[in-house]
Formats: sequence, structure tokens, C-alpha cells
Amino acid sequence: MKKLLLSIFAIGYLISSHAQTLLNEDFNYTVGDSVGTPSLSKGWGVISAVYTNMLTVVSPGLTYNGYSGSGVGNATSLTTSGQDLYKDASSSITSGSVYASLMLNVSAAQVNGDYFFGMLPTSSTSTFFARFFIKLSSTGYYRVGISKSSVGALEAVTYSNDSFSINTTYLAVLKYQYNSGTNDDSVKVYMLSSGVPALEPITPTVQNLGAIGAGNADATTLGRVFLRQGTAANAATLKVDGIRFASSWASSSLPVQYKSITATRNAGNNIIKWATASESNNKGFEVQRSVNGGKYISVAFVAGAGNSNVAKNYAYSDIDNNTGNVCYRLKQIDMNGVSELSKVVCLNVEVPKTNNEMVTSPNPFNGSLYVKYHSINEGVITIQLIDMLGKTHQQVVETVTKGDNQITLNTDAMPLGIYFIRIANGNDITTQRIVKK
Repeated sequence: MKKLLLSIFAIGYLISSHAQTLLNEDFNYTVGDSVGTPSLSKGWGVISAVYTNMLTVVSPGLTYNGYSGSGVGNATSLTTSGQDLYKDASSSITSGSVYASLMLNVSAAQVNGDYFFGMLPTSSTSTFFARFFIKLSSTGYYRVGISKSSVGALEAVTYSNDSFSINTTYLAVLKYQYNSGTNDDSVKVYMLSSGVPALEPITPTVQNLGAIGAGNADATTLGRVFLRQGTAANAATLKVDGIRFASSWASSSLPVQYKSITATRNAGNNIIKWATASESNNKGFEVQRSVNGGKYISVAFVAGAGNSNVAKNYAYSDIDNNTGNVCYRLKQIDMNGVSELSKVVCLNVEVPKTNNEMVTSPNPFNGSLYVKYHSINEGVITIQLIDMLGKTHQQVVETVTKGDNQITLNTDAMPLGIYFIRIANGNDITTQRIVKK
């Protein structure tokens, strides 16, 4: 489903980041249309082979649970020896990290392998960085590989140890890391088969560290992605969908990114508040409630912002008389119906008190006696300590507020024995047996 997103791959709760997705391509065009030529209305430009095996819009699009591009629009299909295209992001990235994520489904691969996707500087259609390779590993399986750059010495491709299934949709995240030295930038690929982690995984599927590509120049700016149909002898056949380009892991894959979710009690209502850092194709939020560990039920729907790169604040007041442990969560729903649950927030709602109540401690006591008195009204009360013969040993008058009140009685002068503490609040009398030892 498409969720809130802060940076690139939107993977879950980057509370303070303000990055955003700089390119969003779901191929939401008419099936059979040319992606690139002859019209540039879709934002794609031609690198080579203008009219050979032209990239077209194909149906259906790819789906991957939890990804912001899942099930939106259609897809495009890459074969071999054909048209190559590029598309510009809304701005270039010159430092830190660059992420490009996409869904891919490979139907055929070849033993030698070739690259099909990567990044470009905005001013170039030939200076390829972060080249993403696919090659056959065994019948029905393929490996993925990367190289840093096509600029400079011939650079060996680093391939993954893991293999991936033909005709299966994966989510791939390509990362280019700007480093501080000369010719030492690095590239990583993450291949995901289920779910979208909120944080960038520690271990990539494959990585090409700066030292491996040290003979090749580093990028100074990256602001384009490209799709390439490689050589007939080496290239894979695959479908691509849901391309994202951003400066953080979170912006390219999570549809909605939460900044905060809270639940508080006010004037008998439960107030649920939440804030999003960014939203992508967000239809809205279903507010769900659970009481004392029971099943979650839907209590309201709050419309989302659709697409937003700025913080949005939401609130819902639940008029609820349930008591105990009352929990809430949000079911965020994309425009395509895909949904994802938020974290859970809970309230401890006490049973409303309708009577004056008294609790003493300790009991038995010696010395000071502590009285917690819940009053249903504001006023004056009279407290008496009475022995078994009806003699009053102590009497005090206290002003109390509505709600809980704390009162301390000094009983040093009272002999040991059994007593009754009696509190008169107007016509209401509360009595409890106590023992001094």
C-alpha cells in the first residue's frame, strides 16, 4: 500500500526527516502507449534506438505489499537490443545518499548478464552510475549485480551470493553513497521479497565498496534514472514498475510516514492525534479501537491528504464509555485499496466513581494514618476516629475538592485497639474498621 513518506523508500517511522521523493513513476498511462517516443509528455527522454523495441506501457502493473508504488497504474517491459530511456527527478542530489527503488519481475535471464537500470547526472545520457545487473544463475533463478560507474577503467561487476526466482516480483532498492575521498563512492542493492522495513537494513544483498571501483570517477551530481535494454546475448527480459528516486530510504517506498501518534483522555472523550511527515496516494485513515485485549473494530474514517510533502496533523475525538485498557491504531488506506496498520497507542480509562470512597493505609497502623478520600463534590467533611465503645478519640474538619484528596491523621496519642474511621460529607456517611497496633 502507499504510505506516508519522508525520504526515498519510505520504509516506517523516520520521525524527524524531511526528505521527499524526487521522482515517482507508476506508468499510469494507457496500455500500448509509447513510454518515451515520439512524445515526451510522460517525461521520458530517449538515450538510443529511438524506434527499436520501443518501451511501451503494459498491463497489469506489479504489486508488492507495503510499497508505495504497488498496484498503481501499469508497468513497462524490457527485452534486448532496443530503445533506452531516461527520466529526470525534480532536483539533483550532490551529497549524502541517493536511493532508487522499483518493483521488478524477471521472466528470462542470460548467463553473461547485463545492466538494465541505474542513475545519471542531469546533464548526461551516457555517464552511467550505480548500474544494476541481472544474470542467470541456474534454471529458474538469477543473481543481481552492481558496478559504480562507466567512467574510467573497466570495472568488474559485483554479483550477489543469493539467487532470485524467475517470474516473481521483488522490491529492489539501489543506493549510491557519496564518500569523502577521491574515487571512493560505493553502491549497494537491497532485494526484498516481502514487506518494507522502516529502516534501511544493515546488510545489503550485494555491495560494491569504493575500493573496488577506485579506478572510476565518482559522481558529482545525480538527478536521473535510466532504463536500458541490453545486448541480445546478455540482457534479461523483465517488467519494471513503481520507480522512486530520493535522498533517503524512507521516501521511496513508504506511502505514509508518521511523525507521531498519541491518545489522551479529555472531558470523557478519547482524543487520538497523529501527524504525518509525507503522504503518497493516501486515501485516508480508519481509526480502530480495542478494549481490554478484544478485537479491533472500526470507529471512524478520516480522509488523507492524497499526496503531500509537508507535515499534516490529524485528530479524532472518540466518545467512548468503555473502561479499562482502551487501545487505538490506524489503518492507513491507499487509493488502490492497499492498507497498512500503524503502531498501537493505549489509555487506561478508570470506571467513573459515583460514590464517596475512602481508602486508609497502613491498616493496621501506628503513628500516622493516611486517608485517600474520593469526593463526588467539593465541600467540607468531618473525620472522626471512634473506639468500640463509641468514644470519639479524634475529630477533624477538612475542605475537599471534587475527586481524590489525601489526608494525614496523627494518632500518636491514641491507645492501641480497634477503631472506626467515620467521614461525614453532608448527608453521606462513609465508615471503615481500622486497627492500631
